[in-house]
Amino acid sequence: MSPTSKPPVHRAAAAALILAAVVGPRDARAGGFEMPDNGTEALGRGGAFVAKASDPTAIQYNPAGLAEQRGTRLLLDGKWTASSYEFQRFGTFPDNPRDPATPWGGAMYPKVHDVGGPFFAPFLAATTDFGTFDWLTVAVGVFGPSGVGDRTYPVGVRGAPAASRYDVVQPSSIIALPTLAVGIKATDWLDLGLGLHYVYGSFALTSTSFVDLGDGPTGPCKNAEYQPCDSLSRVDATGSSWAGTAGVLVHPSRTVSLGASVRTPISIDARGTATVLQAPLDQPIPAPGQATLHTELPWYARAGARLAFVDPDGFETGDVEIDGTYETWHEAQGTGPQIHIDHLGPAGPAFDDIDITVQHHYNDTFSIRAGGAYNQRTTLGVLSLRLGAYYDKSATADDPSYTRLDFDTLDKIAGTVGVGFSWDGFTLNVAYAEVFEPVRTVEPGQGNVRPIDGAQHGATVDSQGNPLPAVNEGIYTGHTEMLAVGLVAVFDEVLGSQRARRWHDGWAGAAPPPPHAEKSAPPSESQEPKADAPPPRPRKSDWDD
Repeated sequence: MSPTSKPPVHRAAAAALILAAVVGPRDARAGGFEMPDNGTEALGRGGAFVAKASDPTAIQYNPAGLAEQRGTRLLLDGKWTASSYEFQRFGTFPDNPRDPATPWGGAMYPKVHDVGGPFFAPFLAATTDFGTFDWLTVAVGVFGPSGVGDRTYPVGVRGAPAASRYDVVQPSSIIALPTLAVGIKATDWLDLGLGLHYVYGSFALTSTSFVDLGDGPTGPCKNAEYQPCDSLSRVDATGSSWAGTAGVLVHPSRTVSLGASVRTPISIDARGTATVLQAPLDQPIPAPGQATLHTELPWYARAGARLAFVDPDGFETGDVEIDGTYETWHEAQGTGPQIHIDHLGPAGPAFDDIDITVQHHYNDTFSIRAGGAYNQRTTLGVLSLRLGAYYDKSATADDPSYTRLDFDTLDKIAGTVGVGFSWDGFTLNVAYAEVFEPVRTVEPGQGNVRPIDGAQHGATVDSQGNPLPAVNEGIYTGHTEMLAVGLVAVFDEVLGSQRARRWHDGWAGAAPPPPHAEKSAPPSESQEPKADAPPPRPRKSDWDD
């Protein structure tokens, strides 16, 4: 391999590692990274669920909600997300149209968009009180972030190189959070919950990068975006971590619930290999190198208030809820993920100890979510109609100059609808969300996303030390649709093995209900007439006493 072939090798591997870093935080929460939210019932309510948390998805929203779930339950849930994220870069190709290798020279950059298709994210969970406890419920489950884990951007568009090729080409990732959680009814008016998450991530990420050969002003790579000097690379890496979620539910009265939950921050260290798939200018393919990725995910907090409407028979005819979330993305991604390459190919010291920082510069985010349900008893069961909406603040709103395609970080405004039907121990839910994203423009001269030059040890400069051109200036548009379907089975009711509730003697001074009370109590939303329905709260006179 000639001396001039060394920079392409170094540059291509660095690009692959860069992609791993920018896509690594795929376990992000809201704030522009996700399209809230998991769980079919919750989605139909606009993601307003932290003060309700009445099904096994409580392991994500608020584990304190498990304390109100009697019996043994199984949830099978999944969501399809169809995301359209587009980028129209300003300007024209800085190439020579007379060069046979670049006939597109001088033409406007073509629009690029995600062509990966709908992304499916399952949510599986089970809860039980072991048929014994009225104050304890244990849950196990597995779920992933409510996002798109398989975006695909083309390398070329209509015979020309894609204007987005130096940011992301194809991030394909799987994030799973196997979870063990417990909910405890401390008193009749206070529920507590705690969840432990094992965070596992597997990444197969492909990127295109420009290679600066350092061949001077007359060399073939003098143009910092000359497509024949591109290199195609891939990184395969896996990593794991741990996180915890704590929650609380307070019931000041029978119809009012206040909920809150907090998830701890996550630190992920992933290890794998960087592989060059295609080197520039027909250079030889180097041997793979070892790569590591370190990134931080923020802690986030949810809080909400819920008001239920109950008829004289005790049947919950409906409810409304409003929630808020807050996520510390500035602390987690104030600069960006860190990547390191120990060694790449049979080259000398120039290819050892490559360190790169991916500039994200995110800000803290918040979300407002509101929704509710109307419940109607029928001869067969309970019909629930749900409606909701939410606003999700962008993580790059404070500094749009770092807007890029690795994540859809536009603001999000959504409307959601859902329907559920409960009968004989089963509840079937369906929900749909339409997400609108205001257009974002990064004006010429304002962009701060530049190609990484591995030949310059990860700096965004060429061989002469000049800054490489920004590649993120243009117009960003997005739109998302979500369809979710879920089934909840309450085995105690399906098998006809309901047991009478045994009340804790000291809860708010409430007297035990008569033996027939549970059988005569009408159902609430997502619950049929069954023994595991939440116990009646004390009368207002009891609370006043």
